[in-house]
Amino acid sequence: MEVTERVANPAKYRVHLHIHLDGAIRPSTIWELSRGDLAAIERVAFEFVEDEAGSAVLYTEPRFSPHLLVGAGGQVTARQVTEAVLRGLARGQQQFGVTARLLLCCVRGFSEYYDDVLEMCTEFRDKGVVGMDISGDEATATTEDGDMHSSEQLLQREIALFQEAARRGIHRTVHSGEAGPAYMVQIALDKMHAERIGHGYHVLEDEELYRRCIKERVHFEFYEDGVSFSVNVDDPTVIQGNMDSEYSLMRRMGFNEAMFATMNFNAAKACFLPENEKKELLKKICKAFGFPETY
Repeated sequence: MEVTERVANPAKYRVHLHIHLDGAIRPSTIWELSRGDLAAIERVAFEFVEDEAGSAVLYTEPRFSPHLLVGAGGQVTARQVTEAVLRGLARGQQQFGVTARLLLCCVRGFSEYYDDVLEMCTEFRDKGVVGMDISGDEATATTEDGDMHSSEQLLQREIALFQEAARRGIHRTVHSGEAGPAYMVQIALDKMHAERIGHGYHVLEDEELYRRCIKERVHFEFYEDGVSFSVNVDDPTVIQGNMDSEYSLMRRMGFNEAMFATMNFNAAKACFLPENEKKELLKKICKAFGFPETY
């Protein structure tokens, strides 16, 4: 059954771009889940789609680091973990009508996995993986004296990795400007060729860069000055929230339905679906919110 058939208020249709699958495990499932259990990993992905459907999400792009779910014993591989997640997402999509695509995530501090993540993004690009991310502590990119402007030298491997991803036509999003300074956003855009920025809050510290991002319609995760943005839960199990609670909070902050409509339209435009599938998603969003189909 389609999400649009189950939701009474079509203005609730949502696009969810930034959510970590390994931060979205149901508490009731955690005790049963051990790393390396492929059946449990598939279940987590399936339940994730069910939970997204419950929050009226039409399209979702969960991300995770497959190597961190392999387990200490090494009985399974990162590829097997990725395949299990893709099976769970596909079953959930079929049962609940939510379109789900996957991002594979590098984690700063675990550079030994970077090349393998890139290869898996290439291998699974026609099987449900639509892009690559890098997350983790931006402080790992600082020098010992805290000089962030020297950090580019410490990011050379990440830069080369994302440049190769761009060469291969793999979509790219980068966690930057979350705790680190605006300079990290500039590196993500100019050196790593990021198409979206995860968080990006500290870009506000650099007025020139910020105005450039507005002009270029860089997709962020905060609302100010008409930027292209979307609301995302990130790690729902950790923060004990979901899209419904986020929307409720935003309403209390003064957001209205017109803002929600624009936000979801921009999120759909920024998603990593192939162009033909993206057009279909945009049609659904336009129909739900009464937009003319001019995109």
